[in-house]
Amino acid sequence: MAVKKNELGQDNDSKLDLKALGKYLQMMNEQLIYLPRPNELIKNCQDIVQCLTTATGQEEGLWRLLRSVETFLLRVMNAVNSGLRHEIITAVLDHLYSLISDPLSVASPATSAVLVVLDGLDNEGVLSNARWLVQQGANSPQGASLKAALSCLYTWVYDWRGTPSLGNWVVAYIKALEENERFDILIEVTVEHLGRLFAALDEPVSMRPSAANVVFHVLPALRESNEALDRVSPHARVVLTSLASDTRQSSRQFLQNVVDILTSMVDNLGGQLKGDARQAFKQKHKDLFSCLECHMASRGSRFKQQQPWKARGVTFSPVHPKPVGRKVGLLNLGNTCYMNSVMQALLVTRQFSTYVMLRMNAVPYWSKMGVLFAKMMYSYNNKLNPDEFFTVVKPPFFTVNNQHDSSEFLGYLFVLLQSYEHCSDVNFDYSRPAVLTAATSRLSRVVYSNPSQASSSSNDDYTPPVTRRASSPRPGSSAAGPSAGAKRTMSKMDIVIPPKKRIRHSFDSSFLRRDSIIDTMFGGVLITRVECTVCHSSSLSRDVFRDLQLAFPDKPDSSQHSVQSLLEYYCSKESLSGDNKYQCRDCGCLRDAERSVLIETTPKYLILVLKNFKFEPKVQVQTKLMQPMHHNQTVNLPTVRNNHSQHSSYSLFAAVIHNGTTLDSGHYYTLAKDNDQWHIYNDEIVTSADEAEFSKLHPNCTPYILFYRRSDVEEGTAPALEDLPPKVQESVMAHNKHYIENVRSIHLTRP
Repeated sequence: MAVKKNELGQDNDSKLDLKALGKYLQMMNEQLIYLPRPNELIKNCQDIVQCLTTATGQEEGLWRLLRSVETFLLRVMNAVNSGLRHEIITAVLDHLYSLISDPLSVASPATSAVLVVLDGLDNEGVLSNARWLVQQGANSPQGASLKAALSCLYTWVYDWRGTPSLGNWVVAYIKALEENERFDILIEVTVEHLGRLFAALDEPVSMRPSAANVVFHVLPALRESNEALDRVSPHARVVLTSLASDTRQSSRQFLQNVVDILTSMVDNLGGQLKGDARQAFKQKHKDLFSCLECHMASRGSRFKQQQPWKARGVTFSPVHPKPVGRKVGLLNLGNTCYMNSVMQALLVTRQFSTYVMLRMNAVPYWSKMGVLFAKMMYSYNNKLNPDEFFTVVKPPFFTVNNQHDSSEFLGYLFVLLQSYEHCSDVNFDYSRPAVLTAATSRLSRVVYSNPSQASSSSNDDYTPPVTRRASSPRPGSSAAGPSAGAKRTMSKMDIVIPPKKRIRHSFDSSFLRRDSIIDTMFGGVLITRVECTVCHSSSLSRDVFRDLQLAFPDKPDSSQHSVQSLLEYYCSKESLSGDNKYQCRDCGCLRDAERSVLIETTPKYLILVLKNFKFEPKVQVQTKLMQPMHHNQTVNLPTVRNNHSQHSSYSLFAAVIHNGTTLDSGHYYTLAKDNDQWHIYNDEIVTSADEAEFSKLHPNCTPYILFYRRSDVEEGTAPALEDLPPKVQESVMAHNKHYIENVRSIHLTRP
C-alpha cells in the first residue's frame, strides 16, 4: 500500500480525530519496513499524544487503539538511531507535560499509553526524564503547573489500569519534586488524593501494583501528618481484609507493607500524646487500631527510615524537622582537595553561605561562590565540578598537582572576598589578577610560606614582609607557621622593623569592620597584655583575628590534649626572656616580662587551626605531631567578660582533616554536621557519619581546621531554590539541564 500522507486526519473543528488515529496506526503497523521522515515522525508522535487526551471510556473499550499505539511507538523506538530516539522522547514528554500541567485541561488517562517510549530505560533514566519535566514547570507561579501535573497523575493511578508502568513513572516524578524540595506541593496534592490512592489497593489485582508503588512511597513520607491518617483510616479495614483474603505472594507483601506503614503512623502520632489527648486519638481511630491488632508489624521496618516530607512553615508533630537534602561532592581537579575541604565547611556555615547566595549575587568573586554553593545544594548530580569557581579564586601561589595548605587557602579566600565586598561585578574582568586592598594587605602577606612566594603575588599593595623575632606569625594570620612549638602568634609590639625597611601603615587592625560580612561572621578581637617583671608596668594591644592558631606545649603533661586545653594554653601567661625580652618603656631597657591573651570580642563562627606541624631541619619539611587528642564538641573561649556567657560558648560543626605525615603531602577532607547529621566529604564521595568519627580517626588523620558556632547563633533553614535570586536560579537550572541531557543521552545510546 502506498502511503501518500503521514499526518493524522483532523475533523471540521480542527481537532485531531481518534478514528483517524486508529486508521493511521493500523496502516503504519502494516508497513513494517516504512517509517516517515524524522520531522514528520516527531510531529506524528506529538499528534498521538494530543489525540489520546480526548479518549473516553475504560481500557477495555480502548484496548485495540492503545495496543496499536504501543506497537507503533515501540517499533519507532527500536528502529531509529539514538539521536532521533532522544528527540522523540523529549517531544512526547514535553507535549504530554504541557497537557497534564494545564490546570484547565482534563487529559484522559489513556494518554499514559505513550509512556511506553520509556520502556527501554532503567530507573535512573526514567528519573532523569522526570527531573526534566519538573524543571520545565519550576518557574510557574506558586508551582501551579507542578500541582496540576501531580494531581492529574494521581487521578490516572486510581482510575486507570491500562498502563502497568504508570506507577513507576509517577514515583519518579515525585522523587524529582523531592529533590527540588517542593514539599509544600507534594503534601498539599498528595493529601488531597491520598484516600482514593489508598482505597485503590482494594481494586482488582491488575490495578494494585501501580497504586501500591505510589502509596508505599508517599504514605511513609506523610507518617507525621494527622490529616493523612484521617484520609486513609476509613479505608483501612476494607483494604486489609481484601489483601489478607488474597493468597498471592504479591498481595501478602502488600499486606505486610500496609500494616508496617499504618503502625508507624499511629505510633508516631499517638506516641507523642498524653492523657485525654491520647484517649481521644485512640477513640477517633478505634477501627484502625482494631484492624492492626489482627496483624503483626515487622521489626525495623524500612519505611521508618524514609525521610518525612516537611513543608516550610508547617510542622506535623513536635518532632524537630529533618529536611531531606542530597549531599554533593566536589571533584578533585589535581590536588584541589585543600580547596574542596574548605568549601564544604563554608557551605554548612549556614548564615554565611545563605547570605552569600541571597545577597552577594552581584559582587565579584562572591557571586561565583554563591553559584557554587547553590549548585552544591541543588545539583541533580552528586559529583560537582568546581572548576568555574576555583579558576577565578585560586591563590597566586597555586600550582597544579602540588599539595597546598587548606589553612592558607582559607586565609587568602577571606582576604580576597573582603577586598571586593563593596564592588560590582558589572563588566568585571576575571582575567585580570585580583588586587587586594590596603586594609587587608597585611593579612595577605602572612599567608605565604616564604617571601619569594609573596613577591610573585599580583597584589599591587604588596610590601616586603617585616622581620620578626624567632617565633610564629602574628594573631589572625592563616599561616601554618615555621614551628608548631611556638605558643601563639605575636602582637604588634613584638615586630622588629629593620631600619632601612621601616614601613608605616595608615590602617588600624584593632577594630572589626562593621561593613564587612567577613568580619561580622568570622572576626574577633583579642587583647594582648605584657607586664614587666621588674616595674610591673604593662601595655595592652588589640588585634583582629579570623582564626586562632593553637600550638601544643613542648612538654605535655600526662593528661591527654584537648581543644579546650589548647585554648587555655593559648591564653595563659607566657614568659618573655632571653632573646625575647620586652622593651619596657618605663624602665627604658629590655626586661623579662609576662604576656597573656584574652578575647575581647568573640566571633559568630570560631575557626581554630591546630598547629600539628613542626619544622624538621634535618629533612627540611614540616612534619606532623601525632599526639593523642580529644576534640571537644563544645568549647569556651577565655574572654574579658564572663567565661561562661553565651557569647563565649561554642559548638563544633565542621572539621577539615589532614591525612598524611607532612604538611607538603597527604590529603584533606571534611567532616561536617548539617541539620544534626554528620557527613564525610571526601572530594566527590560523600558518606554518612556521626560525631564518634573523631575518635575513630587513624593517627595519620588529624583534624587541622575546626569550625565552631557560637551558642547564640541561630542558623535557620537553608533557602529553597525558588527563593534564590533569578540569576542564581538560572545557573543552577542550566547546570541541571545539562546534566539531565547528558544522562538521557547516555541511556539512549545504550544498545
